[in-house]
Amino acid sequence: MMRLDTRSVNIRNNVLLIYLVTNLITVALAFSPLAEGAFLIGFGGLIGGSGACLITPFVASAQRGLDAFYAMLPVRRRDIVNGHYLFAAVLSLFMLMNTWLIVILIHWLRPTLFGADLPILLSFAFVGPFMLLMMSSVQYPILMRISYEKAPYLIFLPIVAAGLVSGYIGGSSTDLLGRHGFFSPRGYPLLGLGLVGGAGIFLASLLLARRLYARRDL
Repeated sequence: MMRLDTRSVNIRNNVLLIYLVTNLITVALAFSPLAEGAFLIGFGGLIGGSGACLITPFVASAQRGLDAFYAMLPVRRRDIVNGHYLFAAVLSLFMLMNTWLIVILIHWLRPTLFGADLPILLSFAFVGPFMLLMMSSVQYPILMRISYEKAPYLIFLPIVAAGLVSGYIGGSSTDLLGRHGFFSPRGYPLLGLGLVGGAGIFLASLLLARRLYARRDL
């Protein structure tokens, strides 16, 4: 299922192209005459683009009637759900690695831009993948129960909420956690709590989605 999700995203949006274009825009903003924090717009776009990738497999499934096709195959419904959630987890990990790469690249090309703020930017990279997992935790049970075509606008609300929350965290993280962000004595407990809490919510969402999809009439 994860392969099918990945292929449907590549066919419709080409996730690598989305990341490449967003990365180029982020680097360009880092060297632009705009405000020093303008490059953060690129990271916001990365969250939005990744959020769109999360639901692309369900859009493709609704358009092509793939759920009815899956019902005819010797595939357990829980395995279909597991594949969707594995896709979300892998996409979140890919986003984290990509964000770290871009931050390090910009710092290497323009060391004076970040200065002492480099640690907090590296720690802020966790926010995007975390929001992505929370988006999927909200969206996927809905999608597994009623499908995308029956609630398209409801599905996009978590994407908007994630953008607002990540923007707030980015703007207030220095005041809350200091220069080193989550990589600090004050930040480590919050980071650990966020990881454990996020994993718990993600797992609970997976179990709920399994039950809802098992009851769905295909």
